[in-house]
Amino acid sequence: MADILLSNEDLTVFGGPENIGLDLDIGPQGDRGSIIVGSNGNPQDANVHAEILNIPEGIQALDIAIDYNPYSSTYKKVFQRIATATGTQWTEMLSLKTNFYSAIKEVTAANGKLTIPPINVTEIYDLAEGNEVLASNFSVQYSISSPDSAGPLATTLIVKDLITSQGFLALSLEIKGVEYDGTNWVPLTGTKNVHLFITVV
Repeated sequence: MADILLSNEDLTVFGGPENIGLDLDIGPQGDRGSIIVGSNGNPQDANVHAEILNIPEGIQALDIAIDYNPYSSTYKKVFQRIATATGTQWTEMLSLKTNFYSAIKEVTAANGKLTIPPINVTEIYDLAEGNEVLASNFSVQYSISSPDSAGPLATTLIVKDLITSQGFLALSLEIKGVEYDGTNWVPLTGTKNVHLFITVV
């Protein structure tokens, strides 16, 4: 209780206590928040899930798992641990895959052709959809840049069948064309930069 230091009819001054006792307690430990773990495959698979269980924090409802295995059918998929009547289970929430590819390829023309090295489209096409993947599933936009000394170009794009022998799903492109050398139209020659933008349709 505060002591009265000075008092009259108009004013009373109180003094504070001589000592203040403050007890601190961090209290009981609460539940941890959700965590994000990397999954080497689909976390719904029993073997993959067993690996995830080895993390020190353990797994609980609302935790997140992201499949980082590029050879998995659920690559770049995000899963959340959801509570059910019988426990918890991994539920697919969304995909981090994009459905477009863009790049600039430096290619040297041979016999009037620019042959683009096979492009890995596994990154942009969701193989989990189960549909047959065809070259016609991809829309390819391109432009070609060359040195200032080069003339106008007239080109056509050839989209070849998909290649699977590379160990991945590869889109093979070829550009045929001619360029104006100031007098005549001649087959493409020299090094060109091919600007590519590929989307899934």
